[in-house]
Formats: sequence, structure tokens, C-alpha cells
Amino acid sequence: MFVGEVDDASLRIWEANVAAHEYGMSLLKPGINCAEVTHAVNAFFEERDLLQYRTFGYGHSFGVLSHYYGREAGLELREDIDTILQPGMVISMEPMLTIAQGQPGAGGYREHDILVITEDGNENITGYPYGPEFNVVG
Repeated sequence: MFVGEVDDASLRIWEANVAAHEYGMSLLKPGINCAEVTHAVNAFFEERDLLQYRTFGYGHSFGVLSHYYGREAGLELREDIDTILQPGMVISMEPMLTIAQGQPGAGGYREHDILVITEDGNENITGYPYGPEFNVVG
């Protein structure tokens, strides 16, 4: 979130993270494995010279009692997880880039949605707006 306006460097990084988020969500469908999604989003960031700012995986399962309790270690969007997505699975897409203080665009950029894998794709159950169009206030 920004107050007032977004400088050009920050906007470039933020828009790239939003694009990675949307790209990642488009990949979440039955039959793809978690590592494939991760490698595809990594390539997306690498093409934009942003991969080095990635801080962790791109998403995870959700537990029955909360976002943490009941999570499945085998349903995380990381390079070492080969779980195949299937209808009924619930997983987040949440790419994050962190740019160090003193660099152009310094700060953290993270979009987050929760999706249910359906027979032919996914359903986004978050419904909260993200990106510069909604999160620049004042």
C-alpha cells in the first residue's frame, strides 16, 4: 500500500509482482504439480531480473481450523514439492518480492489470494482487490 503516489521504480516492481500473481493463479488447475508452478513463476521473475528478490515459496495449503493448523507440507508452491493439484484442494497464490532499503523501489510487495482447485481450473474465494488501482490511498 502507498500513500499519495507511487514512484516509478516501486510501480514497476509492484506491477511485475501483480502480473506474477495473476500468472501464477492461471496455472493453478488440476494436473499441474506444485514444482511446475514454482518454476514457471520463477522464470517469469527471472525474465524481469527480479528473481533475486523473491523471499520464499509462492503459496501453501490451508488448514481446517485456521490458515496454519491442518496445513499440508506436501501442498506448498516450492521447487521441491511434486504434489499434483486436484479438485477440492485449497491453496494460496502469494508471490512476494523484498527490495532492500537504499535500492530503488525499496520495500515489500505481496499479493495474496486463496483458491479452490475445481474440475477445470480454480475459484478465487478471496475477492479482495489488490495492486496499485486499489492500494494507493490518500
